[in-house]
Amino acid sequence: MYLPKHYKIVSGSGKSKFPLVAFDKALLDAGIGNFNLVKVSSILPAHCMYSEEITLTPGSILYAAYASVTITKGESGQTAVAVAISENSDENGVIFETSSKENLENCELLVENMCTEAMEERNRKIKIIEKSSQKILAENDMFLSAISAVVMW
Repeated sequence: MYLPKHYKIVSGSGKSKFPLVAFDKALLDAGIGNFNLVKVSSILPAHCMYSEEITLTPGSILYAAYASVTITKGESGQTAVAVAISENSDENGVIFETSSKENLENCELLVENMCTEAMEERNRKIKIIEKSSQKILAENDMFLSAISAVVMW
């Protein structure tokens, strides 16, 4: 059984004439572009500690709960992610993520509210909710991509 011991919250954006390259550039901007992401659901393990530096070799598998959006000329978008940490370090936390091309101001509030409800459902008291978001506006013919993620290793 593998249980991540560290996590980091990241956001980034990138632009290109190709949608997938714009996404790759968003990953690079977020500091996670040289890892193989494995998308996971929304649980932060107990005792998982925040770390500023991802201590993995490039090419390694990095677990990620993330939201992304890719837009083109005249469109706007936003991604947001939040993690709720339990007051009791022996209990797991929760992670929620969202993306939107509308209601840009509501993305951070939405993920925060989802964390609060999920922790209430688990009868857990929240020590802190940490958030990150990325807003983008495409003004030319390029594709623009954004990502917000909680990565764990």
